Amino acid sequence: MMTDNKYFFDTALFIYALENASVPARSLFENANRTGRMVTSTVSILEYCTGCYKNDRSELVDRFLSFLNDFGFEIVNIDSKVSLEAAHIRGLYQSFKSMDALQLASAICSGCGVFYTNDLQLLQFKRPGFSVLSM
Repeated sequence: MMTDNKYFFDTALFIYALENASVPARSLFENANRTGRMVTSTVSILEYCTGCYKNDRSELVDRFLSFLNDFGFEIVNIDSKVSLEAAHIRGLYQSFKSMDALQLASAICSGCGVFYTNDLQLLQFKRPGFSVLSM
């Protein structure tokens, strides 16, 4: 069952909030925290931390993990249920990348009603009771 007060955050929003000090991104996190539960997946951890290590900014890893902890994020693990849902999404939206399909599947399998992203391609995803929104 999906619920509007469970919000999934795609990786880019963490970058905007933590590295670019984006006020709209920070506000989005704060508003979601006040009105519901916040969710992301292990894919976000992989993607965010890869950039940190690639750019020799390992100090940002601790900051990111603290941010997830401080806001009480639920972290979705990629299991067979999520993988099958991602495969279904990729079958319907063949231009989606596997990581994006895994993110959407993580949101759906964890019962989120809202998926926040800045990937405009993902805005074409449609599912009853599920909204993909851009910052």
